[in-house]
Amino acid sequence: MRAIWVAGIGGLVVGHILWLAGISAAIASTDIPMWVLVVAAVSFVIAIAAGYLGWRQWQQKSRKAEVWAVFCWALPVSPVLFSLAVLGVTYL
Repeated sequence: MRAIWVAGIGGLVVGHILWLAGISAAIASTDIPMWVLVVAAVSFVIAIAAGYLGWRQWQQKSRKAEVWAVFCWALPVSPVLFSLAVLGVTYL
């Protein structure tokens, strides 16, 4: 059970760090609104891919596969939530 919690928290942290790197690059550019859209789109595509990979891992029914599934499911949570917030601030 502990491995699943660690995988979930690890997925959240890794996803947040990757999102911070992407949004930092977007803010450093001269065309911020366009790059914010790119970062948001990449976040949503990665969320779909990670959800699918997590579902495939979950179907294997082994302990190691469950840990990877939870990691994959937690990975896009932070980027998607923060991308929605940044899109709302930028375009509303």
